[in-house]
Amino acid sequence: MTDSTTSGLICTLLRRHAIATLDKPHLTFADIEPVIRMLSRTPAVRAVVVGHSFNGTPIYRLSMGNGPVTLLGWTQMHGDEPTATAAVLDWLSIASHHADTLYPAQWQDKISVHFLIMLNPDGAASRRRENAQGLDINRDARALQTPEGAILNQQVKQLKPDLALNLHDQNAWYRAGNHSRLPSTMAFLAPPFDAAETVDDKRRFAMQMVATIHHQLRQHFQVGMARYVDSYSPRCFGDTIAAVTPTILIESGACPGDPHRQTARYMNVVALHCALIGLLRPDNLRPDTEYFLLEENIEDGMHDLILRHVRQTQAQTAFYSDIGINKNKRSGKAEIAGMGDLADQGAFEEVNCDNLTIMDGKVYRLTAPFVLNDTGYRHLLKQGYTTFSGSKDLLTVETRYPVVFVCRNTRTGQPASGHRPALLLGRDHVPELAVLDACVVHL
Repeated sequence: MTDSTTSGLICTLLRRHAIATLDKPHLTFADIEPVIRMLSRTPAVRAVVVGHSFNGTPIYRLSMGNGPVTLLGWTQMHGDEPTATAAVLDWLSIASHHADTLYPAQWQDKISVHFLIMLNPDGAASRRRENAQGLDINRDARALQTPEGAILNQQVKQLKPDLALNLHDQNAWYRAGNHSRLPSTMAFLAPPFDAAETVDDKRRFAMQMVATIHHQLRQHFQVGMARYVDSYSPRCFGDTIAAVTPTILIESGACPGDPHRQTARYMNVVALHCALIGLLRPDNLRPDTEYFLLEENIEDGMHDLILRHVRQTQAQTAFYSDIGINKNKRSGKAEIAGMGDLADQGAFEEVNCDNLTIMDGKVYRLTAPFVLNDTGYRHLLKQGYTTFSGSKDLLTVETRYPVVFVCRNTRTGQPASGHRPALLLGRDHVPELAVLDACVVHL
C-alpha cells in the first residue's frame, strides 16, 4: 500500500471516528481526562503520569509501540493552543484500532511513539498562554523554572527521540505566503539550533520530513500552508531540542467557516501519520530542497473582516480606503486593525463597500429601562444610532448584535486604528450597512 493510499485511508477513518467530545473551541484537562482513561483501557496504548503541573494537575505521556526508533511529541505547552491535543488523541484512538490496515506488519516492534498530552493544564484551565506561575513554558528551556518545562526536558533526555514534534496553534491572522490571500491553516518549521541557522544532518532530516508531510497533506486538503519564519532563540525548547534531535514545529491555524479549527485538527492527524511512516521508511522521504518551496508565513496578513473600498470624507476631501477588523477571541470584542490599501491582505469575510460612505453615528443615551431586541436595534441603526451611553443596568440585551457603549453622548467620528468598530455606512445620507465589532448588519 502506498503512502498516499494510507494517508487517504486515515482521512476516511478520521471522518468516521474523530472523538466527538473534542470538537470544542477550547480544551481543558477535564475534557481530555476521560479520553485518556478510555485510551488507556486499550491494549495498544500505555498511559503514564510523568509529573504534575505547578498547580498539581497530572501530566500524561501516552505511548504506543516498543521499537528502538523513537518519536516524541508534546501538545498545548501554551494553554490556549488546543488543536493538536485533540489530533493526537484522535490518532492514538484510530491507530490503536486500525494499525493493521495503516502500518506495515510488526511496526510496533520497530518504533515507539510518545506524546505528552496537554503539557500546560494550568494554562488550559485559565485559557491563557502561560502556566500558573505566569511563565511561558516555551521560553524556559534554559532556566527550567517551570515544572512543566522540567518534565519536557527530562523526557527528552530519557527517551532520546529520533524525531521531536513541537505542536502549537498560531493566531488566525497569518497568511500563507506572499502569493496567497488564504489563511495559513498549517505552518511548519525545521527550527535552527544556532544563530547561524546551520543545516546539519539532523535539521536536513527534519526538512525532508516537513516536505513529505506537506506533499501528502496537499493531496487531501485544499487550504493555505506555509513555512514558519526562521528565528533562533536559545531559551526556546524547539530550538534547544533541535540541537540534539531532528525537530519539527507544526503550527495549527484557522480556516474559513471553521471556528473550532477542525480542519487543522484533521491535518495534524495526517501529519502524525506521515511522520510515523517517514520514520519507518526514511528512504521514501522527499528531498530537503522541497522544504524551501513552501512560502513563508506572513504575520498579520489576514483580517477577520475587511470592508473594501470605503468612501470617507474629511475636511471636505473624499478618499477611499479598506478597513480591516480583527476580533479578540477571548473578549469577543473587535478593533480596527488596519486602514488604507489592504489589497494584498486576506480576510475570512469581505464586504464590497463601493459607493458607500462612512456616516457619523449618533449615541443613544439611556435614561430609563430599555429592552433591546434585533428589530428595535435595526430601527435605531436606521435612525443613525450606533452606540449607547448611560447606565448599562438600564439596558436589557435581547439581541444577537454586539452592543457598544461610549462614555459621552456625542456623535462618533471617523474610524481609526485601535478603535472598537461601531460604523455606519450609507448612500445619500441613508444608512445601508452597520458594522458592530466584526458583525455586519445589512439595513
